[in-house]
Amino acid sequence: MSLKSFDKFCEKMILGEPANQKEIMDERQKIVRTRILVEALVIFSGLSFINCWVMDMAYQWTETYAAPMMMFFMICMIYFNIRCFAKGCLIGINGGGQAKFTAFYAIFMGALSLIRDVFRDESERALFSDGKLTDDLCILITWILFIVFGAVSLILIKLTKRSEKGE
Repeated sequence: MSLKSFDKFCEKMILGEPANQKEIMDERQKIVRTRILVEALVIFSGLSFINCWVMDMAYQWTETYAAPMMMFFMICMIYFNIRCFAKGCLIGINGGGQAKFTAFYAIFMGALSLIRDVFRDESERALFSDGKLTDDLCILITWILFIVFGAVSLILIKLTKRSEKGE
């Protein structure tokens, strides 16, 4: 084994994937993406705080505290992708292969889990109980948001690539 092939072997072991498949961002994209990430996390934290405050002080609108937080997380992920698209940092310099994989994976996982939950035994599933949303309904909405996230991501990636071709 030559030294160069050993280096490639070590790189593959450390990164877990070939280096050319890893998404490369320029410095501006990294900075803008980090700012948008912080913004999305602040929104998620605010929504979670408001949810907990409302459920403790006013009206418990879901069975548990965690189920609506999953919905809020997916809403913030969709927001993050839209903001990254608007700022031009959705995909890296070397193309959107990794972003496309993430989008297809989200659609695949959302669709499979949605099908599993929809075709579950009817006696086990309830959407509302005692004037509250059940965890089943919140998780169902979360899986739908997974599919929406993947579809929005694919559309935004396609629009980004189309605008890059024009330049």
